[in-house]
Amino acid sequence: MPITGGRLHMKKVEPDLVKGIRALPSFPVVLVTAGRNIMSAAAFHFYSFEPPSVMVGIKPENYTCELVESQGEFGINIPRADQIALIRSCGSVSGRDCDDKYGRAGVTPFDGNRIKSSLIRECPVNIECEVVHRIQFRGSHQWFVGEVRSVHVDSDYAQDQALMYWSRAYRSVGAILEKA
Repeated sequence: MPITGGRLHMKKVEPDLVKGIRALPSFPVVLVTAGRNIMSAAAFHFYSFEPPSVMVGIKPENYTCELVESQGEFGINIPRADQIALIRSCGSVSGRDCDDKYGRAGVTPFDGNRIKSSLIRECPVNIECEVVHRIQFRGSHQWFVGEVRSVHVDSDYAQDQALMYWSRAYRSVGAILEKA
């Protein structure tokens, strides 16, 4: 039996696989931009240091999936923990049904250095990505690997300001327990 903090822990096999993967640690909530569209997403992760790359999972029926496929690029905009209303706004309506999601969400688009898709000025971190690989998978999401072409970071941003999502709840980053 594994020992943690002097206590023994029993393991059980979780028959509900979805419940099991929800035990994974947090993912940052991001706003994916493609063209002038914005979509909120929690299926986002680091992919590679060399070349610097990230990946995002998008449901195939989402308008953003079509845009990323056709344009071959996307922006990742990382909101702060106090921007939950922005996440909800961008995730509540499809770009197919709304001509101006930036205006609807009350945010300011700005041009990136390397991609044509707009980025979100109010987000403290913006990552410009070129799609270098699409993972064709029969699952719920299509995964796009984006090689990072440019990054914009507010001078006063700290990682602990990021908004996280897991176990169907928005969360902020926890305390540092130990530095490496």
